Amino acid sequence: MSFLFRLQQHGLRPSLLRTRPSITNPSILSNLHLSRWFSLLKLASRVKTPPFAPNAHVASASNDLGIKTAWLKIRQQSSRARPPSQNHRGGENKRNSFNFLDQIPEDVVFWGIIGLNGAVFIMWQLSRKRYEIERDPGSYIWMQRNFTSSWSNFSSGRIWTAATSMFSHQGFQHILFNMFTFYFLARPVLSILGPRRFLSLYIGGGLVSSFGSMYWHNKIKHRDTSSLGASGAVFSVNAFLACVAPKMIFQIYGIIPVPAWLFVSGVFVFDTFSAMSDKRRETDTAGHVAGILAGIAYYLLKRFGL
Repeated sequence: MSFLFRLQQHGLRPSLLRTRPSITNPSILSNLHLSRWFSLLKLASRVKTPPFAPNAHVASASNDLGIKTAWLKIRQQSSRARPPSQNHRGGENKRNSFNFLDQIPEDVVFWGIIGLNGAVFIMWQLSRKRYEIERDPGSYIWMQRNFTSSWSNFSSGRIWTAATSMFSHQGFQHILFNMFTFYFLARPVLSILGPRRFLSLYIGGGLVSSFGSMYWHNKIKHRDTSSLGASGAVFSVNAFLACVAPKMIFQIYGIIPVPAWLFVSGVFVFDTFSAMSDKRRETDTAGHVAGILAGIAYYLLKRFGL
């Protein structure tokens, strides 16, 4: 008796559990889905040199410096365009109760996010094994109620699921692709924003993705669909990076060079079409679109010093 069949016997509906993007059962992962996310594994080949390559650290530092320089030029232009009264925000910075986050080392933030995703992934695996061995679905149901984003969870008072779902992955391919993409593309963004602003982008993007997904499925499509995954947050980081350095070259499959702006635009159009036409229903494309929009919105806010 399969695991998913036993879940149905207990009243669970794994077919409604969408990921951003992945699946509840790796066996139903389509070739198109694998191809699309395999391309993300290769995005950073021109962003950051692999650690085993010659002069890897020099190349990586050079890339980060170039991105940071571009961002500083953007901010300087924005400062000159604003009235002097808006350029002095020292008092606001002193009153910001989250400034202590900038004291956290960047590596702690970076590896902390990956580690948190890994810990929740292990929790999913343990709950599944417990159900398979002991026939007790209690822990699995608890994970669904506390680590997936859905209107039923949110309206039942479990409002924290909008945040916990962005660190939640059931499938190995899902967490592998998301964290691999995060590993290569998040570092330059973390470098230019610093820990506090990076966390606001990443967590804010994940929350927008969760709420956007809930609104789309519940209010537009009139169905209650659960979803999970870091893709919304990761896409917000990717979109921000594409706004800062639109001519940065991503390499699809490590061969096809594509400018960052074109890649993000292509994903946005493709996922918007898929969401509206109900294609790829195993993937929460609405969450992707919301995450990309969040990254662009964050860029615009920082671009104009808001």
